[in-house]
Amino acid sequence: MPEQKRPKTPVAAANDNDSGESDDSEEQAKIGARLKEAREYVGLLQEDVASALGIPRASVSAMESGKRRVTGLEVRRLARIYRKPVGWLLGEDDIELSDAEPLFRATESLSDRDRDQVLRFAEFLAAAGKPTGPGGQGEPQRPRPRARGQGRETES
Repeated sequence: MPEQKRPKTPVAAANDNDSGESDDSEEQAKIGARLKEAREYVGLLQEDVASALGIPRASVSAMESGKRRVTGLEVRRLARIYRKPVGWLLGEDDIELSDAEPLFRATESLSDRDRDQVLRFAEFLAAAGKPTGPGGQGEPQRPRPRARGQGRETES
């Protein structure tokens, strides 16, 4: 008769749990920190996330502090909300967060005219810090002049 595997004894199972519990809480804390970082990066409040997930705000807080486990379904939904890969939220992928992404999201819903204004201002700020004189010295670059009709319209 072939030899069968013996189940773990209760003592061995308890010992495995003790060492794994510490690792689990560390991992939950790391995932929670990533969740908080991603939420803040996109400029959402815990209330916004709670509403999107259909859970209490306190649950979002508990997830971010590592006190509450995040289900697989919640991780997928959070990845969609934060527009990040699931692997990044879980700490598996190490991708850089772009500083321009929140700016893009903020301007996404603006009208074409307003977006153009934001672009002009960004170009102005970028040009203001660049020296133009010989040897890297001189007056800062001036923003390009606006074409007629592109300026701010005033009401009379």
